[in-house]
Amino acid sequence: MLIAVAPPPAQVAADSRSAVVCVRAAGPRPLFFTGRLVSKRPGSKPPGDFELPLKVNVDQCNNLLRSKVADWALSVTTPGFKACALPAPEFGYRVTYSAKATARGLACAPIAKSPIGSWK
Repeated sequence: MLIAVAPPPAQVAADSRSAVVCVRAAGPRPLFFTGRLVSKRPGSKPPGDFELPLKVNVDQCNNLLRSKVADWALSVTTPGFKACALPAPEFGYRVTYSAKATARGLACAPIAKSPIGSWK
């Protein structure tokens, strides 16, 4: 009798240099996926800010690089609503969030997370 052995789960390198963050929009309102690097040093403004329009049921992804001098601040915004903050990315993973504007406000939630592999 043959027993199939599943391959070991992918290991995330401790020194992963990037993360992929995706947002999937739902609903009729125009939503925007925004991100900026918040410097750990006062007075410094690192480059890297972005604002991407979201399309309904389409993943909008951005590759974020690790920084020693700044942290990523991510959010989903739409006019007239308070921004929905997304947690800082865990480097070495691809994380997908859902975003929806309802009568109660803007709601965001993680829907998938998977390792992106190691750098060589």
